[in-house]
Amino acid sequence: MTLSSEPEGAQLTLNDRSLGRTPLSGHSLESGNYSYRLSAPRYEDAEGDLAIEGMGRQQRLHVELEALWSNVTLQSDPVGATVYVDDQEVGVIGNEGLVAEIMPGKHDIKLELEGYQDWQHALVISSNEPRSLPPVKLQKRYASVQVESRPAGARVLVDGEYRGLSPLALELRPGSASSVSVAKAGYRSASETLLLASGEEKALSFTLEPIVGDILVRAEPADALLYIDGVLRGRANQTVQMTTTEHRLEIKKDGYATHKQTVTPRAGFAQQVNVKLLTEHEAFLARFPREIETSTGDRLRLVEPGSFTMGSERREQGRQANEVQRDITLTRLFYIATKEVTNEAFRQFRKAHSSGIVQRTTLDNDNYPVARVSWGDAVAFCNWLSQRDGLPPAYRNGKLIQPATTGYRLPSEAEWVWVARYSGGLEERKYPWGNDMPPSGKAGNFADSSAAGLVAKTLSEYRDGYPAASPVGRFDANALGVYDLGGNVSEWVNDVFSTEIPTAVEKDPLGSGEGELHVIRGSSWRHGRITELRVVYRDSGADGREDVGFRVARYAN
Repeated sequence: MTLSSEPEGAQLTLNDRSLGRTPLSGHSLESGNYSYRLSAPRYEDAEGDLAIEGMGRQQRLHVELEALWSNVTLQSDPVGATVYVDDQEVGVIGNEGLVAEIMPGKHDIKLELEGYQDWQHALVISSNEPRSLPPVKLQKRYASVQVESRPAGARVLVDGEYRGLSPLALELRPGSASSVSVAKAGYRSASETLLLASGEEKALSFTLEPIVGDILVRAEPADALLYIDGVLRGRANQTVQMTTTEHRLEIKKDGYATHKQTVTPRAGFAQQVNVKLLTEHEAFLARFPREIETSTGDRLRLVEPGSFTMGSERREQGRQANEVQRDITLTRLFYIATKEVTNEAFRQFRKAHSSGIVQRTTLDNDNYPVARVSWGDAVAFCNWLSQRDGLPPAYRNGKLIQPATTGYRLPSEAEWVWVARYSGGLEERKYPWGNDMPPSGKAGNFADSSAAGLVAKTLSEYRDGYPAASPVGRFDANALGVYDLGGNVSEWVNDVFSTEIPTAVEKDPLGSGEGELHVIRGSSWRHGRITELRVVYRDSGADGREDVGFRVARYAN
């Protein structure tokens, strides 16, 4: 048996047995039927059947394998481009072009020529299908320009088109003029026209002229330091010249909160910045509004905490046994309502409520303080108002949630006393209006001469014009702007009533504990004796009564 193939060197497999590469001759085979396969790189396998006659006869077989590649003709203008197929060099294009043998599949074709831009193209080749691509017109290589500016970060434009920020590498078309300009806020623009050859490299540097304006900085304390864009510029009290762009200005001094703002100078127009630094404490307070308003229209005033002694001395006139002196420290900012909750506000929560009448004198006008409400009623109102205003509830199952939330609640006894004594600075006030008896002017709604016959003991030398309750806020407020801390109605506070004597300073006491009785603070329209009129007067109860109402409070944070 003699076998040959085109091309030579094909691998012969006969009945899955490899016999070598073509040409093959002198192989003796027994008679019978065989299957063969011829394989050669870049050619499609050839398969077939072979019948051997035997009897010592000579047989020949010649097989032509079908090529897998396709001849692809490429041309370039100008000629001389080197051709790469999948990054493998396959030849150089001459005057007659270049025929490249390319196997089936997707391939990346690239043409390279010195002085010209690379040309690239993706090509899908089928088996044994010759192709001729259109001549490729090569473009001259761009010129290279490195643009820098002082300061950096300027906008770079080529013929008015934005290309990026400096420093920036550009490619420009050779042989034609291009205008390269740089612009930055606060600086005068600069430009240059370039005419470059193919492949030429050029460095272009611009120093921009600043446009400046004056800022006159005046600060207290006078020795505060001025920083502009994070750089120390010396004492704050000076005139600084800056570019007409936005700048970050900071004024700092140890022990004070840093003042920060942005300024934008204007050319030919001096601006002034006046700053009074706040102490750290003042800055903390500034985070909170001085007054807030509930959805029922009640206004709450922000109160700073402090330390004081609550209760009365043993020899004080009118003293009661439950007025034990206690050392208190309040540490948390809180808000307290400037007025007592009115009938109108409470009836938004409980429509059918009535504060009633006393001997033909109504307590039920809309702008009168709500009365005949128990401590539990007051707490339920607080939780209702918290929910209405989107705050967390302050109470759960009739007890204050711990730690205390920022929801509405009754003021603690300590908070109530702290506010009642407030007069622009804490002082030991005997009465809500001061230290002298009897009250005068618009001190409050107490058991005055008009209440004779309604209550047992009256202030015969004082007249407030109301035998029972009066509109809230009708009388003078204290220095904090809080009304009726004495007179009108007494007020529920949060604390469970107790006469225990603490052994240490109490910090933010909220009066938690067990017991049915809760503390009532402040005198009411029924009171005309020294004992009840004093700021330190304490009462207790569980159920509502005609001269007891409440006001709301909450923590600021």
